[in-house]
Order: sequence, then structure tokens, then C-alpha cells
Amino acid sequence: MVYYNYNLVKDELSLPAWLLVGAAAQILVSFTAPQEFAFVPAGITFSVLLINFLAQALGITKNTYLKNTIPGRHTVVFPNEDGSRPEKLGDKPIAMFLVGIRSNSALGRLNPTYRRIQHYMDELYEDAETNRATNGYLGRTPDFLPQDFSSNNTLISISYWKTIDDLEAFARRPIHTKAFMYLVKAQTGDKPQETGVLHEVLYCPPGHWEGIYSNMTPWGLELLKWVKPKQKALQGPYIEHDLKIINGMWGRMGNKLRQAEAEQKAAEAGASM
Repeated sequence: MVYYNYNLVKDELSLPAWLLVGAAAQILVSFTAPQEFAFVPAGITFSVLLINFLAQALGITKNTYLKNTIPGRHTVVFPNEDGSRPEKLGDKPIAMFLVGIRSNSALGRLNPTYRRIQHYMDELYEDAETNRATNGYLGRTPDFLPQDFSSNNTLISISYWKTIDDLEAFARRPIHTKAFMYLVKAQTGDKPQETGVLHEVLYCPPGHWEGIYSNMTPWGLELLKWVKPKQKALQGPYIEHDLKIINGMWGRMGNKLRQAEAEQKAAEAGASM
């Protein structure tokens, strides 16, 4: 069975469509409830939302938008194979796999072919998670929807792998072969253009990647997990807050020489202004 991701329901329709849904619900209440109570549901909903907004804005209640955020400016440091912290930033390779599916059907993301492919994507990640101890899989981003249209029908996620060889081996897993064969069949059938698929692969050798974060919930490289040696537990990356260490792109890549050169150029440019 293909399950529906209800976390994405708010993005299924455009704003005018959601307003129409609300208007239809109000009309239904007007016809079924006593006249004096017709606007009670809308009034209660509006009041609750307004009170919650004001309470957070005025600091009366806890700001839910700060939930799980990591305060301050920081970067990530990948652990060594034994779980210890390395001395140098960016000293491990990383492979990134971006995969996306798009519905070009009037049914949007309710299109059966789209939903089947999405189900296969979920199974791919389940397989990767199950075999994490041996396959080099480090984790993935949550599914997200690009906001290039008023209603959205494109779903994208990014996964991360220790090496490009680990990612290539993942592509030869039975579930990937099964999903690929279904995709070929769908895109050579009666309506081949109703579903679109994309993938992009990036491979960064040591010293050629970095990330900087500030007051964000964990995302991307921050979400990665490594299997602890001789344990079933997982550990995340080390978090580095020292501004002297994480200052500058080259510095976060572990290249102190290039960072010094960049700072020297910046100083010279500032002096000439």
C-alpha cells in the first residue's frame, strides 16, 4: 500500500483553493447549525490562533519556532572511524545524492504513478537505514517542496554517503532496481510525461566542503549519523562554535593557508577603500 504523507497536506493546494475549502466548510456549517451558531467555529479558530500568536510574540509563552534550534554560529566536524574528534576540519570526503519527483498531472501529488514512485523512494531510504552499519549511508534531509508554484507537486530530498563508491553500491541494491524498472515502465507507457524524476550527485573530497549554521534546527550535514565502533548506537557530528576556528570558507574546509590568503586580500581591499 502507498501511504500518504500528511505532513505535506498544507502544500497540496494553492492559497485560493484553501480559501475555497474554508468557504465551503463555512457554508456547510451555516446550513447544518442553528443560525446563531453559524460563525462560532470560525470565531473560535481565529481567536485561538490570534491568542497563540500574541502570547508568543509578547514572550508570554515559549517560542515554538525555536524548538530544537542550535543557538549561535557554528559548523560541523565529522568524527573519526573510532568516534573521536579529528584535529582538522573537513578532513573526510562526502557524497551527496539529490533525488526528486514531480507530478505533471492535474491530480498533482495524488497521481497514482507519482505516489507509487514516492513509495519506492521511501523504501529506498528504509533499506539504506536498515543497512547503515555497512553501506556508508549517513542520513538524509526531510522531504521538502520547492516553492516555484502556488501549489506544489515536486518532492525533493538529499541523502549523504561516506564515499562515492558507497553511493554507487546503493544504486545496485534490489529495491533500487525494482524502482528503476517501474520508472522505465511508467515513462514509456500511455502517459509518459505525467511524472518527472531527477537526480543529482555531488562528490566532495576532503577539504572541499563546509557548512555554517546559526540559530537553525539541524539540517543537512548536521543531521548525519555515524555508527559507533562495536556499538549499535549512532553519533552525530561534533559541533564547533569557536569563531576563530570557523571563520571563513577556507577555514571551515580545514585549509588554513588559503584562509590566511583570503583574509589578507580582504584586508588589502579594505585598506584601499
